[in-house]
Amino acid sequence: MDYLSEIIKGVLIGTANILPGISGGTLAISMGVYEQVLHALTHLHTETKKSLSTLFPYVIGILAGIAGLSFSMEYLFNTWPLQTNMAFMGLIFGGLPALTGRIRRREESDRSPDNLALLAAAFFLTLVTATALSLIKAKHGPEVTLTSGLFPSAILFLIGVMSAGTMIVPGISGTMILMMIGYYQPLLSAVNRTLLSFIMADFPSLLTQGIILLPFALGLLTGFYLFALLMETLFARFARITYCGVLGLVFSSPIGILAGLPPACFTAPAAAAGFFCFTAALLFVVWLGHEP
Repeated sequence: MDYLSEIIKGVLIGTANILPGISGGTLAISMGVYEQVLHALTHLHTETKKSLSTLFPYVIGILAGIAGLSFSMEYLFNTWPLQTNMAFMGLIFGGLPALTGRIRRREESDRSPDNLALLAAAFFLTLVTATALSLIKAKHGPEVTLTSGLFPSAILFLIGVMSAGTMIVPGISGTMILMMIGYYQPLLSAVNRTLLSFIMADFPSLLTQGIILLPFALGLLTGFYLFALLMETLFARFARITYCGVLGLVFSSPIGILAGLPPACFTAPAAAAGFFCFTAALLFVVWLGHEP
């Protein structure tokens, strides 16, 4: 049952990572798997067998969430935007008991200050900053055309590093950033063409798309390791104050998730259904977190 639970959590994180406004990192923290996955990523070279065993169900779930649920989630967001967004809010808020418990518990290695004012400052700083960023009406940049070559490959590598960082660092929607700089749709189309070429055994097209996407993939791998190392250090040495910052991100998430919805979505029936979806998702995460 634990293995199935880990795959389900991976599916939810993978789905969150491809949806604008939702942070897969925050969702991972809410479901209590963030530090475990970070440790596995940063210790692949020293604890290879154990790390691969830890990562495998989450990777399977993330890939399934991205590949298998992207179309259905797109339909849900277009058809029932408020209800679907409220469900993801429930997934995030379901981790509040675990978060607050982690803030109350102090480890010997934790160098976070005991001053409650400083812990509260970390909470309010991230709350205000994340809320302000969510309210900024940034225009999406023009879409680019993906090509091979030294300069385009270097850019794609850096975008891969950045994308990995947005997946690792809680509270940041990598999809929204890719949309703003014009790379979301081209990358999504390239991945879809690659998968289709593989399914159709169109190896010339598969090779062409693979060469274009290789720098992005290498950037992702590099970014995953570097940002995982950074966040693991923060959680190991300054866990309580870092979790206070994450708590601020959680409480700012309704603004980031709901700010872009059109006013027509906020009807009484939709709000009632949305509240039900929020509650069901919240209880689902609480249930996952109490798996033996």
